[in-house]
Amino acid sequence: MADEESGYIQACFTTRQTKYTVPNTQFSVPVKVGCLELNELINSLLSSNEKDVPESDAESERSLRFDFLINGVYLQDTLDKHLTKYNLSTESVVEIEYVEKHPTPRPDNFLLHDDWVSSVSVSENCILSGCYDSNVYVWDTHDKEGKGVFISASRDQSIRLYQWFEKNNKAECIHICKGHSQSVDTLAVNSSKTKFCSGSWDKTLKIWSAIPDLSASDEPEEGGKIVKKQKRAFDNRKPTTRTPFMTLSGHTEAVSCVLWMNDDMICSAGWDHSIRLWDLKAEVNKETMNGSKVFCSISYSEMSGLLVSGSTDRHVRLWDSRTTDGAVMKNTLTSHQGWVSSVAWSPSSEFELISGSYDNTVKLWDTRSINESLFTMTEHGDKVMCVDWTLNTTILSGGADNKLMTYDISGGGWRAADSEIECQSADT
Repeated sequence: MADEESGYIQACFTTRQTKYTVPNTQFSVPVKVGCLELNELINSLLSSNEKDVPESDAESERSLRFDFLINGVYLQDTLDKHLTKYNLSTESVVEIEYVEKHPTPRPDNFLLHDDWVSSVSVSENCILSGCYDSNVYVWDTHDKEGKGVFISASRDQSIRLYQWFEKNNKAECIHICKGHSQSVDTLAVNSSKTKFCSGSWDKTLKIWSAIPDLSASDEPEEGGKIVKKQKRAFDNRKPTTRTPFMTLSGHTEAVSCVLWMNDDMICSAGWDHSIRLWDLKAEVNKETMNGSKVFCSISYSEMSGLLVSGSTDRHVRLWDSRTTDGAVMKNTLTSHQGWVSSVAWSPSSEFELISGSYDNTVKLWDTRSINESLFTMTEHGDKVMCVDWTLNTTILSGGADNKLMTYDISGGGWRAADSEIECQSADT
C-alpha cells in the first residue's frame, strides 16, 4: 500500500535468475526512485548475503546492473510516473521483477567489401555475405575445415548451389536452379537442410531440393527425406540445371522475404503489403496478414511464437498468427527514421530482437520495452541493408558503406580470419 504522506509504496522484488534472489519480503520504497536507486537497493541486498557466496562471486556481484519490470513492462521512469502511465494501483503491494542488464553491444570488427553488403548469413564455421559486386564472400571464423554446400540468388533470375572442396580450398557451382522469370531476392533453407524456398520479383515462391547429387527430377519423399540416386564427384565438372518441384502463387507484387516456420509451413512477405502463411502439404496460402506499407524483412521466434517485420514506413511490428481475437498485430516499435530493411530475433531470448535501417543504425530491442530500444548502434556510415543474430554472442550487420560489422554482446569477441571465396552471380 502507498503511504501518501511520506511518498512510499510497498514493493516486493522477484527474479527468474535464481542466483540473484533476494529475501521474499516487502519493502517500503520511495515513489520518486528509478532504476539507479533500485539497482543500489538490490545490490545492497545481495551484498548482505555475501557470507553465503564464494568470495570471487561476491566480488563480481557488487557491480551488477539490473533492469526492472512491472507487469512485464520495463521501468524507464520513476515509480510514480510509471504507475500513473500504466494506470496501476498503489494501494496494493507492487511486484517488481529484476533481470540482469543486457551487455552493451561492442563494435568488434568490420569486414570490408568492394560494394554494398546486401545479405549476411551464418553457417557453422563461417559467415557468408552477399555483395553488390556480384560475389559471395565466405569468411572463416574458426580456421576449421569443411563448409559443405551453400546457396546464392541473383538478379539474373537464377539460384546457384556451391560445393566447398577442401582439397583445393575452393567453392564450385554444382547446380544452377532456373524457374523464376525475374530477380530472385530472398532464400530460406529448412531446418533439415533438404529443401529451400526462393522468393522473386515475379511474385512467386518456389521450393527446391537443397541436396547435392540429385538430378532435377528428384523430389523429397514424404517427411522431407531424400534418397540419393547415385554418388557423383562434382570436382571440375559443369554445373547441372535444376527446376523447382513446387510453385506457390498468391502475392500480387514482388516477394521480398521468406522463412520456414516448420517443415510444413512457410511464411513470406512482400511489396503487396501482406504477410502470408503457406501450407506446403496442401500447397495453399493458409493465412494472410495485411499491413499498410511494403514489407522488407520478417523473422520468426520459436520461443515466443511471434513474427517480427520491418517495413518502409520505418516501423518494426510484432505479429501473432495464433491469436483468436482477430488482433494479429500485437505491437509497433517506432524509433527508426528510415526504412527498416532487416530484422532478426535473438537465438536465445523470446523478448529480444534487432533491426537495421536506412537511417544508418542497428537497434537492439526488448519487446517488454516498446517505447524505445535498449541500444542503438551507429557504426555504419550509410544505409544498413541486412542484420543477423544467429550466434548468441555476436550481432552482424551489412551496409551501403561496404562494411560487414560484427558486434560482441558477450564481453569476449572473436576475429574473422582474412580468407574469402568469391562466387559469381550472387549480387542480392
